[in-house]
Amino acid sequence: MEEIVRKVETKEAAPGLGGADGSRREIVITVEAETLERQRKRARVHAGRGSAFEMVCDEGVYLGGDDTAPPPLAYFSAGVAF
Repeated sequence: MEEIVRKVETKEAAPGLGGADGSRREIVITVEAETLERQRKRARVHAGRGSAFEMVCDEGVYLGGDDTAPPPLAYFSAGVAF
């Protein structure tokens, strides 16, 4: 079984990049996405100066998917909850 979320690149972030002392902090997120088959998609997410992760999503059978991974809206909802 394929991993649904996995770390694909590790970067050590430099300490003290801003925050509590009122200094400016910039967060840049980039995403590359591709369609696999049917409703399955894979995204590679680069979290600024941090590590990169790959995530797979799928839709349920009722939407033409295979229900092999969370649907895109589940990732969005989890992000709001975090």
